[in-house]
Amino acid sequence: MENQTTEKKKLNKLAFWPAIIILLAFIISGIIWREEVGAAMTAMLYAMADYFGAYINLLSLVFIVVAVVFILSRYGDIVIGGKDAKPEYSMPAWCAMSICSGIGTGLLFWAMGEPIFHYMQTPAAIADPETRTAGVFAVAQAMWDWSFVQYCMYAVCGAAFAIICYNRRKSLSFNSLVECVTGKKIKWLNTLVTAVVIFCLMGATSNSMGVGLMQIGAGLEAAFGIPQSAVTWLIAAIFITVIFVLSCVSGIGKGLKMVSSACMYFFFFLVAYVFIFGNTEFITKITSEAVGFIVDNWGKQTTITNVMSADESWFADWIVQYWASFIVYAPVIGMFQARMGKGRTLRTYMLVQILVPSIFCMLWIGVFGGQTIYLQTSGTLDIWEAVNQSGMQATVFQILGTLPLSGLFTVLFLITVTLSFCTLADPMSSVAATLSVNDLSAEDEPPRKQKILVGCILGGTAYTLVATGGVDSVKGMFTLVGLLQSVMLILCGIVLFKYGKKCFYLPNWGYKGKQQNGIEQCPEGTSEESE
Repeated sequence: MENQTTEKKKLNKLAFWPAIIILLAFIISGIIWREEVGAAMTAMLYAMADYFGAYINLLSLVFIVVAVVFILSRYGDIVIGGKDAKPEYSMPAWCAMSICSGIGTGLLFWAMGEPIFHYMQTPAAIADPETRTAGVFAVAQAMWDWSFVQYCMYAVCGAAFAIICYNRRKSLSFNSLVECVTGKKIKWLNTLVTAVVIFCLMGATSNSMGVGLMQIGAGLEAAFGIPQSAVTWLIAAIFITVIFVLSCVSGIGKGLKMVSSACMYFFFFLVAYVFIFGNTEFITKITSEAVGFIVDNWGKQTTITNVMSADESWFADWIVQYWASFIVYAPVIGMFQARMGKGRTLRTYMLVQILVPSIFCMLWIGVFGGQTIYLQTSGTLDIWEAVNQSGMQATVFQILGTLPLSGLFTVLFLITVTLSFCTLADPMSSVAATLSVNDLSAEDEPPRKQKILVGCILGGTAYTLVATGGVDSVKGMFTLVGLLQSVMLILCGIVLFKYGKKCFYLPNWGYKGKQQNGIEQCPEGTSEESE
Protein backbone atom coordinates (compact mmCIF):
# COMPACT_ATOMS: atom_id res chain seq x y z
CA MET A 1 0.00 0.00 0.00
CA GLU A 2 1.10 3.59 -0.54
CA ASN A 3 2.62 5.12 2.56
CA GLN A 4 5.35 7.45 3.75
CA THR A 5 7.96 4.85 2.85
CA THR A 6 6.94 4.74 -0.79
CA GLU A 7 6.52 8.51 -0.91
CA LYS A 8 10.16 8.88 0.07
CA LYS A 9 11.42 6.50 -2.62
CA LYS A 10 13.78 8.28 -4.97
CA LEU A 11 13.12 8.98 -8.63
CA ASN A 12 15.40 7.09 -11.00
CA LYS A 13 16.51 10.27 -12.76
CA LEU A 14 19.00 8.58 -15.10
CA ALA A 15 16.25 6.37 -16.52
CA PHE A 16 13.21 8.66 -16.39
CA TRP A 17 14.31 12.06 -17.65
CA PRO A 18 16.45 10.93 -20.63
CA ALA A 19 13.53 8.77 -21.81
CA ILE A 20 11.08 11.67 -21.49
CA ILE A 21 13.42 14.16 -23.18
CA ILE A 22 14.09 11.84 -26.14
CA LEU A 23 10.37 11.07 -26.44
CA LEU A 24 9.40 14.75 -26.47
CA ALA A 25 12.18 15.55 -28.93
CA PHE A 26 10.92 12.89 -31.30
CA ILE A 27 7.32 14.02 -31.00
CA ILE A 28 8.28 17.66 -31.59
CA SER A 29 10.22 16.64 -34.70
CA GLY A 30 7.14 14.74 -35.87
CA ILE A 31 5.07 17.89 -35.40
CA ILE A 32 7.50 20.25 -37.13
CA TRP A 33 8.43 17.93 -40.00
CA ARG A 34 5.20 15.99 -40.09
CA GLU A 35 5.30 14.77 -43.69
CA GLU A 36 9.02 13.96 -43.68
CA VAL A 37 8.93 12.06 -40.39
CA GLY A 38 5.70 10.31 -41.39
CA ALA A 39 7.23 9.16 -44.68
CA ALA A 40 10.35 7.94 -42.91
CA MET A 41 8.31 6.03 -40.34
CA THR A 42 6.17 4.42 -43.04
CA ALA A 43 9.26 3.34 -44.98
CA MET A 44 10.82 1.92 -41.81
CA LEU A 45 7.60 0.10 -40.96
CA TYR A 46 7.45 -1.71 -44.29
CA ALA A 47 11.17 -2.48 -44.18
CA MET A 48 10.77 -3.94 -40.70
CA ALA A 49 7.78 -6.00 -41.83
CA ASP A 50 9.73 -7.41 -44.79
CA TYR A 51 12.85 -8.28 -42.83
CA PHE A 52 11.55 -8.94 -39.31
CA GLY A 53 7.82 -9.60 -39.84
CA ALA A 54 8.31 -13.37 -39.86
CA TYR A 55 10.22 -13.14 -36.56
CA ILE A 56 7.45 -11.09 -34.93
CA ASN A 57 4.76 -13.45 -36.25
CA LEU A 58 6.56 -16.60 -35.07
CA LEU A 59 7.34 -15.07 -31.68
CA SER A 60 3.64 -14.32 -31.24
CA LEU A 61 2.81 -17.93 -32.12
CA VAL A 62 5.43 -19.24 -29.67
CA PHE A 63 3.90 -17.31 -26.79
CA ILE A 64 0.53 -18.92 -27.42
CA VAL A 65 2.24 -22.29 -27.06
CA VAL A 66 4.14 -21.16 -23.94
CA ALA A 67 0.90 -20.06 -22.29
CA VAL A 68 -0.74 -23.42 -23.06
CA VAL A 69 2.27 -25.27 -21.59
CA PHE A 70 1.97 -23.41 -18.30
CA ILE A 71 -1.76 -24.00 -18.12
CA LEU A 72 -1.59 -27.75 -18.82
CA SER A 73 1.64 -28.68 -17.01
CA ARG A 74 2.49 -28.87 -13.30
CA TYR A 75 3.80 -25.32 -13.53
CA GLY A 76 0.16 -24.33 -13.26
CA ASP A 77 0.02 -25.62 -9.67
CA ILE A 78 2.39 -22.92 -8.38
CA VAL A 79 0.61 -20.56 -5.98
CA ILE A 80 1.56 -16.93 -6.54
CA GLY A 81 2.82 -15.65 -3.19
CA GLY A 82 3.15 -19.11 -1.65
CA LYS A 83 0.68 -21.64 -0.36
CA ASP A 84 -0.63 -19.35 2.40
CA ALA A 85 -1.22 -16.31 0.18
CA LYS A 86 -4.79 -15.07 -0.12
CA PRO A 87 -6.42 -13.37 -3.16
CA GLU A 88 -6.85 -9.63 -2.81
CA TYR A 89 -9.61 -9.22 -5.40
CA SER A 90 -12.89 -11.00 -5.97
CA MET A 91 -13.27 -12.90 -9.22
CA PRO A 92 -15.80 -10.42 -10.75
CA ALA A 93 -13.60 -7.43 -9.90
CA TRP A 94 -10.53 -9.23 -11.23
CA CYS A 95 -12.29 -10.12 -14.49
CA ALA A 96 -13.42 -6.51 -14.98
CA MET A 97 -9.91 -5.15 -14.40
CA SER A 98 -8.43 -7.86 -16.63
CA ILE A 99 -10.70 -6.88 -19.51
CA CYS A 100 -10.44 -3.12 -19.14
CA SER A 101 -6.75 -2.69 -18.36
CA GLY A 102 -5.70 -4.23 -21.67
CA ILE A 103 -8.32 -2.84 -24.04
CA GLY A 104 -8.37 0.95 -23.87
CA THR A 105 -10.35 2.67 -26.61
CA GLY A 106 -8.92 0.52 -29.41
CA LEU A 107 -11.54 -2.22 -29.27
CA LEU A 108 -14.44 0.24 -29.39
CA PHE A 109 -12.89 1.97 -32.39
CA TRP A 110 -11.69 -1.02 -34.41
CA ALA A 111 -14.48 -3.51 -33.67
CA MET A 112 -16.44 -1.67 -36.36
CA GLY A 113 -13.52 -0.27 -38.35
CA GLU A 114 -11.23 -3.25 -38.84
CA PRO A 115 -13.75 -5.66 -40.43
CA ILE A 116 -14.66 -3.21 -43.19
CA PHE A 117 -10.98 -2.81 -44.10
CA HIS A 118 -10.45 -6.57 -44.24
CA TYR A 119 -13.63 -7.01 -46.28
CA MET A 120 -12.68 -4.39 -48.86
CA GLN A 121 -8.92 -5.07 -48.87
CA THR A 122 -8.71 -8.82 -48.29
CA PRO A 123 -5.19 -10.33 -48.50
CA ALA A 124 -4.54 -12.37 -51.63
CA ALA A 125 -3.75 -15.48 -49.58
CA ILE A 126 -7.33 -15.59 -48.27
CA ALA A 127 -9.91 -14.54 -50.85
CA ASP A 128 -11.02 -11.87 -53.30
CA PRO A 129 -12.38 -8.68 -51.66
CA GLU A 130 -16.13 -8.19 -51.21
CA THR A 131 -16.95 -11.91 -51.32
CA ARG A 132 -18.64 -14.18 -48.81
CA THR A 133 -15.30 -15.65 -47.70
CA ALA A 134 -13.88 -12.14 -47.35
CA GLY A 135 -16.78 -11.21 -45.05
CA VAL A 136 -16.27 -14.18 -42.74
CA PHE A 137 -12.50 -13.63 -42.76
CA ALA A 138 -12.98 -9.93 -41.97
CA VAL A 139 -14.81 -10.65 -38.71
CA ALA A 140 -12.63 -13.65 -37.83
CA GLN A 141 -9.36 -11.76 -38.32
CA ALA A 142 -10.57 -8.82 -36.25
CA MET A 143 -11.56 -11.29 -33.51
CA TRP A 144 -8.14 -12.95 -33.60
CA ASP A 145 -6.27 -9.64 -33.71
CA TRP A 146 -7.91 -8.55 -30.46
CA SER A 147 -7.95 -11.80 -28.50
CA PHE A 148 -5.63 -14.70 -27.75
CA VAL A 149 -2.33 -13.45 -29.17
CA GLN A 150 -2.07 -10.35 -27.02
CA TYR A 151 -3.53 -11.90 -23.88
CA CYS A 152 -1.14 -14.86 -24.00
CA MET A 153 1.72 -12.36 -24.10
CA TYR A 154 0.24 -10.34 -21.23
CA ALA A 155 -0.39 -13.46 -19.14
CA VAL A 156 3.11 -14.90 -19.54
CA CYS A 157 4.72 -11.56 -18.67
CA GLY A 158 2.35 -11.02 -15.74
CA ALA A 159 3.04 -14.49 -14.38
CA ALA A 160 6.80 -13.89 -14.62
CA PHE A 161 6.59 -10.63 -12.66
CA ALA A 162 4.22 -12.19 -10.12
CA ILE A 163 6.62 -15.06 -9.41
CA ILE A 164 9.76 -12.95 -9.06
CA CYS A 165 7.97 -10.34 -6.92
CA TYR A 166 5.63 -12.37 -4.72
CA ASN A 167 7.51 -15.68 -4.56
CA ARG A 168 11.09 -14.44 -4.86
CA ARG A 169 10.53 -11.20 -2.92
CA LYS A 170 12.21 -8.95 -5.46
CA SER A 171 11.17 -5.42 -6.43
CA LEU A 172 8.52 -4.87 -9.06
CA SER A 173 10.84 -3.59 -11.77
CA PHE A 174 12.60 -4.52 -14.96
CA ASN A 175 15.80 -4.46 -12.92
CA SER A 176 14.58 -7.59 -11.15
CA LEU A 177 13.79 -9.22 -14.48
CA VAL A 178 17.27 -8.55 -15.84
CA GLU A 179 18.93 -9.66 -12.60
CA CYS A 180 16.96 -12.90 -12.57
CA VAL A 181 18.20 -13.72 -16.07
CA THR A 182 21.83 -12.63 -15.65
CA GLY A 183 22.19 -13.70 -12.02
CA LYS A 184 23.80 -10.42 -11.01
CA LYS A 185 23.21 -6.68 -10.80
CA ILE A 186 24.49 -4.67 -13.73
CA LYS A 187 23.62 -1.08 -12.86
CA TRP A 188 24.17 0.51 -16.27
CA LEU A 189 22.19 -2.24 -18.00
CA ASN A 190 19.32 -1.90 -15.53
CA THR A 191 19.21 1.85 -16.11
CA LEU A 192 19.33 1.44 -19.89
CA VAL A 193 16.58 -1.18 -19.91
CA THR A 194 14.34 0.91 -17.65
CA ALA A 195 14.85 4.02 -19.80
CA VAL A 196 14.03 2.14 -23.01
CA VAL A 197 10.89 0.63 -21.48
CA ILE A 198 9.70 4.01 -20.17
CA PHE A 199 10.29 5.53 -23.61
CA CYS A 200 8.37 2.74 -25.36
CA LEU A 201 5.53 2.77 -22.84
CA MET A 202 5.04 6.54 -22.69
CA GLY A 203 5.26 6.92 -26.47
CA ALA A 204 2.87 4.10 -27.30
CA THR A 205 0.38 5.16 -24.62
CA SER A 206 0.43 8.82 -25.71
CA ASN A 207 -0.23 7.77 -29.28
CA SER A 208 -3.13 5.50 -28.27
CA MET A 209 -4.58 8.24 -26.10
CA GLY A 210 -4.27 10.67 -29.01
CA VAL A 211 -6.38 8.41 -31.20
CA GLY A 212 -8.87 8.16 -28.32
CA LEU A 213 -9.11 11.96 -28.14
CA MET A 214 -9.88 12.05 -31.87
CA GLN A 215 -12.68 9.58 -31.35
CA ILE A 216 -14.09 11.54 -28.41
CA GLY A 217 -14.01 14.70 -30.54
CA ALA A 218 -15.91 12.94 -33.32
CA GLY A 219 -18.42 11.63 -30.77
CA LEU A 220 -19.07 15.09 -29.32
CA GLU A 221 -19.71 16.38 -32.83
CA ALA A 222 -22.07 13.49 -33.63
CA ALA A 223 -23.96 13.67 -30.34
CA PHE A 224 -24.10 17.39 -29.62
CA GLY A 225 -22.99 19.12 -32.82
CA ILE A 226 -19.83 20.49 -31.20
CA PRO A 227 -17.30 20.95 -34.01
CA GLN A 228 -13.95 19.18 -33.65
CA SER A 229 -11.23 21.70 -32.84
CA ALA A 230 -8.09 22.19 -30.79
CA VAL A 231 -10.22 23.75 -28.04
CA THR A 232 -12.56 20.74 -27.91
CA TRP A 233 -9.65 18.32 -27.75
CA LEU A 234 -7.97 20.42 -25.04
CA ILE A 235 -11.06 20.43 -22.83
CA ALA A 236 -11.54 16.69 -23.36
CA ALA A 237 -7.85 16.02 -22.62
CA ILE A 238 -7.93 18.02 -19.39
CA PHE A 239 -11.16 16.40 -18.22
CA ILE A 240 -10.00 12.86 -18.93
CA THR A 241 -6.51 13.42 -17.54
CA VAL A 242 -8.00 14.61 -14.25
CA ILE A 243 -10.20 11.49 -14.08
CA PHE A 244 -7.52 8.91 -14.80
CA VAL A 245 -4.93 10.65 -12.59
CA LEU A 246 -7.38 10.66 -9.67
CA SER A 247 -8.13 7.00 -10.37
CA CYS A 248 -4.42 6.18 -10.55
CA VAL A 249 -3.58 8.08 -7.36
CA SER A 250 -6.27 6.23 -5.42
CA GLY A 251 -4.58 2.89 -6.21
CA ILE A 252 -5.45 -0.27 -8.10
CA GLY A 253 -7.77 -1.54 -5.36
CA LYS A 254 -9.96 1.55 -5.48
CA GLY A 255 -9.74 3.75 -8.57
CA LEU A 256 -9.20 1.20 -11.35
CA LYS A 257 -11.51 -1.30 -9.69
CA MET A 258 -14.35 1.23 -9.59
CA VAL A 259 -13.81 2.61 -13.12
CA SER A 260 -13.42 -0.88 -14.59
CA SER A 261 -16.62 -2.09 -12.96
CA ALA A 262 -18.56 0.91 -14.30
CA CYS A 263 -17.03 0.42 -17.72
CA MET A 264 -18.11 -3.23 -17.81
CA TYR A 265 -21.77 -2.29 -17.24
CA PHE A 266 -21.61 0.01 -20.25
CA PHE A 267 -19.83 -2.65 -22.31
CA PHE A 268 -22.48 -5.27 -21.65
CA PHE A 269 -25.34 -2.85 -22.23
CA LEU A 270 -23.93 -1.69 -25.58
CA VAL A 271 -23.22 -5.17 -26.89
CA ALA A 272 -26.71 -6.36 -25.86
CA TYR A 273 -28.29 -3.29 -27.48
CA VAL A 274 -26.57 -3.80 -30.85
CA PHE A 275 -27.27 -7.54 -30.77
CA ILE A 276 -30.99 -6.99 -30.17
CA PHE A 277 -31.62 -3.95 -32.37
CA GLY A 278 -29.10 -4.76 -35.10
CA ASN A 279 -29.60 -7.60 -37.55
CA THR A 280 -29.51 -10.38 -34.96
CA GLU A 281 -29.78 -13.19 -37.48
CA PHE A 282 -26.85 -11.96 -39.58
CA ILE A 283 -24.74 -11.21 -36.48
CA THR A 284 -25.32 -14.69 -35.06
CA LYS A 285 -24.47 -16.47 -38.31
CA ILE A 286 -21.32 -14.54 -39.19
CA THR A 287 -20.06 -14.76 -35.59
CA SER A 288 -20.51 -18.52 -35.64
CA GLU A 289 -18.68 -18.87 -38.96
CA ALA A 290 -15.93 -16.51 -37.82
CA VAL A 291 -15.27 -18.63 -34.72
CA GLY A 292 -15.13 -21.73 -36.91
CA PHE A 293 -12.71 -19.97 -39.27
CA ILE A 294 -10.43 -19.22 -36.31
CA VAL A 295 -10.51 -22.83 -35.13
CA ASP A 296 -9.39 -23.98 -38.58
CA ASN A 297 -6.91 -21.19 -39.37
CA TRP A 298 -5.54 -19.60 -36.17
CA GLY A 299 -1.95 -20.48 -37.03
CA LYS A 300 -2.26 -18.98 -40.49
CA GLN A 301 -3.97 -15.91 -39.10
CA THR A 302 -1.01 -15.37 -36.78
CA THR A 303 1.81 -15.84 -39.30
CA ILE A 304 0.47 -14.72 -42.70
CA THR A 305 2.93 -12.64 -44.76
CA ASN A 306 3.11 -11.29 -48.31
CA VAL A 307 5.29 -14.09 -49.66
CA MET A 308 4.77 -14.41 -53.45
CA SER A 309 2.67 -11.22 -53.25
CA ALA A 310 5.47 -8.73 -52.76
CA ASP A 311 3.40 -5.67 -53.65
CA GLU A 312 0.80 -6.38 -50.97
CA SER A 313 1.17 -4.51 -47.68
CA TRP A 314 -1.79 -5.99 -45.78
CA PHE A 315 0.29 -8.04 -43.36
CA ALA A 316 2.53 -5.05 -42.54
CA ASP A 317 -0.44 -2.72 -42.06
CA TRP A 318 -2.30 -5.12 -39.79
CA ILE A 319 -0.88 -8.18 -38.06
CA VAL A 320 2.75 -7.06 -37.87
CA GLN A 321 1.63 -3.70 -36.47
CA TYR A 322 -0.74 -5.40 -34.04
CA TRP A 323 1.72 -8.02 -32.80
CA ALA A 324 4.51 -5.44 -32.50
CA SER A 325 2.30 -3.06 -30.52
CA PHE A 326 1.20 -5.89 -28.22
CA ILE A 327 4.88 -6.76 -27.69
CA VAL A 328 5.46 -3.14 -26.64
CA TYR A 329 2.64 -3.29 -24.11
CA ALA A 330 3.03 -6.91 -22.93
CA PRO A 331 5.83 -6.53 -20.35
CA VAL A 332 4.33 -3.36 -18.86
CA ILE A 333 0.73 -4.56 -18.80
CA GLY A 334 1.99 -7.86 -17.40
CA MET A 335 3.90 -5.94 -14.73
CA PHE A 336 0.69 -4.14 -13.76
CA GLN A 337 -1.55 -7.23 -13.89
CA ALA A 338 0.90 -9.24 -11.78
CA ARG A 339 -0.63 -7.56 -8.73
CA MET A 340 -3.95 -9.25 -9.43
CA GLY A 341 -2.53 -12.77 -9.21
CA LYS A 342 -1.56 -12.98 -5.55
CA GLY A 343 -3.10 -16.03 -3.88
CA ARG A 344 -4.08 -17.65 -7.19
CA THR A 345 -2.39 -20.57 -8.90
CA LEU A 346 -0.51 -19.83 -12.10
CA ARG A 347 -3.10 -21.91 -13.95
CA THR A 348 -6.01 -19.87 -12.62
CA TYR A 349 -4.14 -16.63 -13.23
CA MET A 350 -3.37 -17.45 -16.84
CA LEU A 351 -6.82 -18.84 -17.63
CA VAL A 352 -8.49 -15.70 -16.31
CA GLN A 353 -6.01 -13.33 -17.96
CA ILE A 354 -6.33 -15.10 -21.34
CA LEU A 355 -9.84 -16.53 -21.62
CA VAL A 356 -11.94 -13.81 -19.98
CA PRO A 357 -10.79 -10.82 -22.10
CA SER A 358 -10.36 -12.94 -25.26
CA ILE A 359 -13.90 -14.31 -25.16
CA PHE A 360 -15.26 -10.86 -24.38
CA CYS A 361 -13.37 -9.28 -27.30
CA MET A 362 -14.52 -11.98 -29.72
CA LEU A 363 -18.12 -11.50 -28.61
CA TRP A 364 -17.85 -7.72 -28.95
CA ILE A 365 -16.34 -7.87 -32.44
CA GLY A 366 -18.79 -10.54 -33.54
CA VAL A 367 -21.67 -8.22 -32.68
CA PHE A 368 -20.28 -4.85 -33.78
CA GLY A 369 -18.22 -6.21 -36.69
CA GLY A 370 -21.07 -8.38 -37.87
CA GLN A 371 -23.44 -5.41 -37.89
CA THR A 372 -20.87 -3.39 -39.86
CA ILE A 373 -20.53 -6.07 -42.57
CA TYR A 374 -24.33 -6.33 -42.72
CA LEU A 375 -24.75 -2.59 -43.27
CA GLN A 376 -22.16 -2.65 -46.07
CA THR A 377 -23.43 -5.76 -47.88
CA SER A 378 -27.11 -4.89 -47.54
CA GLY A 379 -26.64 -1.40 -48.97
CA THR A 380 -28.00 0.24 -45.82
CA LEU A 381 -24.88 2.36 -45.44
CA ASP A 382 -21.82 2.62 -47.68
CA ILE A 383 -19.36 2.42 -44.84
CA TRP A 384 -16.30 2.18 -47.07
CA GLU A 385 -17.14 5.46 -48.81
CA ALA A 386 -17.76 7.12 -45.44
CA VAL A 387 -14.35 5.89 -44.17
CA ASN A 388 -12.58 7.36 -47.18
CA GLN A 389 -14.44 10.67 -46.94
CA SER A 390 -14.68 11.27 -43.17
CA GLY A 391 -12.16 8.95 -41.52
CA MET A 392 -12.89 5.99 -39.30
CA GLN A 393 -13.34 8.05 -36.12
CA ALA A 394 -16.38 9.80 -37.66
CA THR A 395 -17.72 6.74 -39.51
CA VAL A 396 -18.07 4.84 -36.23
CA PHE A 397 -20.80 7.25 -35.19
CA GLN A 398 -22.50 7.05 -38.61
CA ILE A 399 -22.75 3.30 -38.05
CA LEU A 400 -24.31 3.89 -34.64
CA GLY A 401 -26.74 6.30 -36.27
CA THR A 402 -28.43 3.43 -38.15
CA LEU A 403 -29.78 1.96 -34.90
CA PRO A 404 -32.97 2.94 -33.03
CA LEU A 405 -32.53 5.66 -30.40
CA SER A 406 -29.20 6.48 -32.01
CA GLY A 407 -28.83 9.78 -30.16
CA LEU A 408 -28.99 8.14 -26.74
CA PHE A 409 -26.88 5.25 -27.94
CA THR A 410 -24.20 7.63 -29.23
CA VAL A 411 -24.00 9.38 -25.86
CA LEU A 412 -23.67 6.06 -24.03
CA PHE A 413 -20.99 4.96 -26.49
CA LEU A 414 -19.13 8.22 -25.91
CA ILE A 415 -19.23 7.68 -22.13
CA THR A 416 -17.87 4.17 -22.64
CA VAL A 417 -15.04 5.52 -24.81
CA THR A 418 -14.16 7.98 -22.05
CA LEU A 419 -14.17 5.30 -19.35
CA SER A 420 -12.11 2.98 -21.56
CA PHE A 421 -9.68 5.81 -22.15
CA CYS A 422 -9.19 6.00 -18.38
CA THR A 423 -8.82 2.23 -17.90
CA LEU A 424 -5.88 2.30 -20.32
CA ALA A 425 -4.26 5.49 -19.03
CA ASP A 426 -4.60 4.50 -15.36
CA PRO A 427 -2.52 1.29 -15.42
CA MET A 428 -0.02 2.73 -17.89
CA SER A 429 0.51 5.77 -15.65
CA SER A 430 0.91 3.49 -12.66
CA VAL A 431 3.47 1.28 -14.41
CA ALA A 432 5.42 4.26 -15.78
CA ALA A 433 5.49 5.77 -12.30
CA THR A 434 6.58 2.44 -10.81
CA LEU A 435 9.39 2.12 -13.33
CA SER A 436 10.52 5.66 -12.54
CA VAL A 437 11.05 4.97 -8.83
CA ASN A 438 13.77 2.78 -7.34
CA ASP A 439 13.11 -0.50 -5.52
CA LEU A 440 9.32 -0.74 -5.23
CA SER A 441 7.93 -4.09 -4.07
CA ALA A 442 4.90 -5.83 -5.54
CA GLU A 443 2.69 -4.54 -2.72
CA ASP A 444 3.77 -0.90 -3.09
CA GLU A 445 2.02 1.84 -4.98
CA PRO A 446 4.37 4.41 -6.57
CA PRO A 447 4.43 7.91 -5.00
CA ARG A 448 1.42 10.10 -5.76
CA LYS A 449 3.52 12.95 -7.10
CA GLN A 450 5.15 10.63 -9.63
CA LYS A 451 1.75 9.31 -10.77
CA ILE A 452 0.53 12.88 -11.24
CA LEU A 453 3.66 13.86 -13.17
CA VAL A 454 3.42 10.87 -15.50
CA GLY A 455 -0.32 11.34 -16.01
CA CYS A 456 0.10 15.00 -16.95
CA ILE A 457 2.89 14.16 -19.40
CA LEU A 458 0.73 11.50 -21.04
CA GLY A 459 -2.33 13.75 -21.28
CA GLY A 460 -0.35 16.74 -22.55
CA THR A 461 1.53 14.68 -25.13
CA ALA A 462 -1.65 13.05 -26.41
CA TYR A 463 -3.32 16.43 -26.86
CA THR A 464 -0.28 17.87 -28.63
CA LEU A 465 -0.21 14.98 -31.08
CA VAL A 466 -3.89 15.44 -31.96
CA ALA A 467 -3.94 19.22 -32.08
CA THR A 468 -0.92 19.41 -34.38
CA GLY A 469 -1.77 16.43 -36.58
CA GLY A 470 1.30 14.60 -35.31
CA VAL A 471 -0.46 11.29 -34.63
CA ASP A 472 -0.04 9.99 -38.16
CA SER A 473 3.58 11.09 -38.41
CA VAL A 474 4.82 9.28 -35.30
CA LYS A 475 2.55 6.26 -34.88
CA GLY A 476 4.81 4.06 -37.00
CA MET A 477 7.70 4.57 -34.60
CA PHE A 478 5.89 2.89 -31.75
CA THR A 479 5.36 -0.18 -33.87
CA LEU A 480 9.05 -0.33 -34.65
CA VAL A 481 10.02 -0.26 -30.98
CA GLY A 482 8.14 -3.54 -30.61
CA LEU A 483 11.16 -5.18 -32.21
CA LEU A 484 13.36 -3.84 -29.41
CA GLN A 485 10.82 -4.63 -26.71
CA SER A 486 10.63 -8.24 -27.91
CA VAL A 487 13.85 -8.85 -25.96
CA MET A 488 11.98 -8.08 -22.72
CA LEU A 489 9.14 -10.35 -23.79
CA ILE A 490 11.59 -13.23 -24.29
CA LEU A 491 13.23 -12.50 -20.93
CA CYS A 492 9.83 -12.80 -19.23
CA GLY A 493 9.38 -16.24 -20.76
CA ILE A 494 12.86 -17.32 -19.64
CA VAL A 495 12.31 -16.08 -16.09
CA LEU A 496 8.95 -17.83 -15.83
CA PHE A 497 10.46 -21.19 -16.84
CA LYS A 498 13.52 -20.65 -14.63
CA TYR A 499 11.62 -19.84 -11.46
CA GLY A 500 8.79 -22.20 -12.21
CA LYS A 501 11.46 -24.88 -12.12
CA LYS A 502 12.69 -23.63 -8.76
CA CYS A 503 9.20 -23.43 -7.29
CA PHE A 504 8.33 -27.05 -8.03
CA TYR A 505 10.35 -30.21 -8.11
CA LEU A 506 9.95 -31.92 -11.45
CA PRO A 507 11.54 -35.38 -11.99
CA ASN A 508 15.18 -35.41 -13.07
CA TRP A 509 15.62 -31.64 -12.69
CA GLY A 510 17.80 -32.10 -9.63
CA TYR A 511 16.36 -29.34 -7.46
CA LYS A 512 15.96 -30.30 -3.80
CA GLY A 513 13.77 -28.43 -1.37
CA LYS A 514 11.07 -28.83 1.25
CA GLN A 515 8.15 -30.93 0.13
CA GLN A 516 4.48 -30.09 0.58
CA ASN A 517 2.22 -33.01 -0.34
CA GLY A 518 4.93 -34.44 -2.57
CA ILE A 519 5.44 -31.14 -4.38
CA GLU A 520 8.43 -28.95 -3.67
CA GLN A 521 7.55 -25.39 -2.73
CA CYS A 522 9.41 -22.32 -3.95
CA PRO A 523 11.79 -21.12 -1.20
CA GLU A 524 10.38 -17.65 -0.69
CA GLY A 525 12.53 -14.72 0.26
CA THR A 526 15.79 -16.28 -0.87
CA SER A 527 18.37 -14.51 -2.97
CA GLU A 528 20.19 -15.75 -6.00
CA GLU A 529 23.44 -15.96 -4.09
CA SER A 530 21.99 -18.15 -1.33
CA GLU A 531 20.59 -20.80 -3.65
